[in-house]
Amino acid sequence: MELKEIVSIAGVGGLKVIVKQRPDGLIVSEFDGSGKKFMSNKIHMFTPLENIAIYTDNDSEPLANVLWSMKQNAAEHPPVDPKSNADELKAYMEKVLPNYDRDQVFISDIKKLIKWYAILDAQGDVITDPAAKKEEDKSEETSTEEATDENE
Repeated sequence: MELKEIVSIAGVGGLKVIVKQRPDGLIVSEFDGSGKKFMSNKIHMFTPLENIAIYTDNDSEPLANVLWSMKQNAAEHPPVDPKSNADELKAYMEKVLPNYDRDQVFISDIKKLIKWYAILDAQGDVITDPAAKKEEDKSEETSTEEATDENE
């Protein structure tokens, strides 16, 4: 499963998996495939996780990179409880993404990030190294180009 298959839906708690896209909305389910439900795009706003980024002092950092950093640092700096006080949440965020923009990243954003990390980490194979993913995509493109050249 990849981040592009997972959405946050405004007004609906947690994360959902896209089962099927329709012109008027999405059919989504829980991570275990249960609870399939149609969500209309007239009522809900969908945000695929691959499109989310965290503001930094310079620009922004894709969510995939932040989640990977959280996973890499989990042994040394485990995620704090999302119900922790603001100072603890900010201190944790500084360990994960030292240059995050303190003016644009709110406490509610940090809480949501920690909750999402817990959901995705429980799935096992969702949080992966973005650099490795880019290398994999490049090798697939090269393979496809070579196959096309051979067919011509």
